[in-house]
Amino acid sequence: MLTSSRHHQRQPSDPFPGFEPLTANYVYTPNQFFDVLLPYGSRGCVRLVAYLLRRTLGWLDANGEPIEQEITVSWTELIERAGISRGALREVLDEALRRKFIAQVQAGRAKGVGEQGQSAQYRLRWGSETEYLKSPERFDGFFRGEGHRTPVPNAFFDRVVPEAPLAVTKVVGTVLRHTIGYQNQFGGRRTSTPLSYQQIANYAHLSIGKTLAQAIRLADEAGYIARIELGNFSPDRSQQQATCYGVRWLQQGLNRRIGSDIPSEVEWFNKPIRNGSETPPEDRFKKPITIKTEHKDTLKQQQAAAMKEGIILLRNQGFDRHSAVRLIEQQGIEVVQNQIAWLDARKPTENRVGMLRKAIEENWPKPRSVQHREKRHELRTRQQTKDAQQVREEVAIAAKKQQRRDRQQRLLAEWGSASLEERRQWIQTTVERETSTRLADIIRRESVKSPQPHLQVLETIAVDRNLPRVLVLDDR
Repeated sequence: MLTSSRHHQRQPSDPFPGFEPLTANYVYTPNQFFDVLLPYGSRGCVRLVAYLLRRTLGWLDANGEPIEQEITVSWTELIERAGISRGALREVLDEALRRKFIAQVQAGRAKGVGEQGQSAQYRLRWGSETEYLKSPERFDGFFRGEGHRTPVPNAFFDRVVPEAPLAVTKVVGTVLRHTIGYQNQFGGRRTSTPLSYQQIANYAHLSIGKTLAQAIRLADEAGYIARIELGNFSPDRSQQQATCYGVRWLQQGLNRRIGSDIPSEVEWFNKPIRNGSETPPEDRFKKPITIKTEHKDTLKQQQAAAMKEGIILLRNQGFDRHSAVRLIEQQGIEVVQNQIAWLDARKPTENRVGMLRKAIEENWPKPRSVQHREKRHELRTRQQTKDAQQVREEVAIAAKKQQRRDRQQRLLAEWGSASLEERRQWIQTTVERETSTRLADIIRRESVKSPQPHLQVLETIAVDRNLPRVLVLDDR
């Protein structure tokens, strides 16, 4: 095992100055690390294999051969140096073994009575295939043959992989693979290449959306990649152009303004927006005033909050801070919010940021699909409101009917317990009050022995006994 000062030491997270040029230190990395492992492996698996690659291929002799080709590492070393937690290591090792990225050289053995314990040992797995395989299902170890290698700066393995979130590592790896990972027939390598959101998403196996936009933005902010040329979105497909990305090399990194330390992995996607100024961006665009009122103070606070919210929204979509502030100032927060909300309905396939920029600058109208969706939602909401009102009315009617039945039963109980003389008197009183001659004749013939008198007789009982009436329902 390698135990000298050549050990890969993780450096503290001070500002990243840029990758060293390929004339300096680099790892001659099998392209299958980018083509097979990075798009489909877990964060821990990527860190584990990257650490082994760095240990194995990061130290070459004068002939370009690894000084030690069969590097093995222990369980403890992986915990201390590969950026993998103790609790996750077992699962990570199982994944790397199952997917044939590594091989076990020596099984571990617990310390027993009379015998010493033994640490498990692991190394890279090299394939027996003569064909370069990019399919995860067919992968059987890293390709041994000539070609299919990329000279990757040591800092990618020393800094990016063990510290950055997996999405950021995937973005940086995609740029590396499509720039210096591409070699033409004359041995030259690209320094930059046009990469659309869709191309990055497809290669890195990332879904287009907030995570991808944040990963690209954070990789740019940290100094890992550089936007060489902004893309252009146009309704004319022949005029569309993807944003051109490249690796940020050391001299570029030194020339750029470096902010505070790169955050720890837990803080990456909650990282506050920095602009290199003590003054928040929303405050820099306020005009000084001498007379302040409570209303104006509230308005200023609302404007500042709107500006901050708009900057966050646009930064999450992949814009730099300067562009975000400019768009908000030109078009206002409402236009920005609307165009971001409508972006997915426009189905951008190439330059997502370019389309959004164009839509905000020209304040494109609401897409028809959104209009139709909102119309359907409005009709559905209206029908639901109508149905709910109908239900409420039916419930109210049912309650009144039940109340009438309860009152009628109460008056029938009075009728049932009354004497024949009382019943005769109630019938006579009802007849005298009735204005309809025909109805009065019907009530007059009512038998005092009837178990259920006419409804008008029950009304007379209610008045006589001061009880709730059947035909009059009030809210008391």
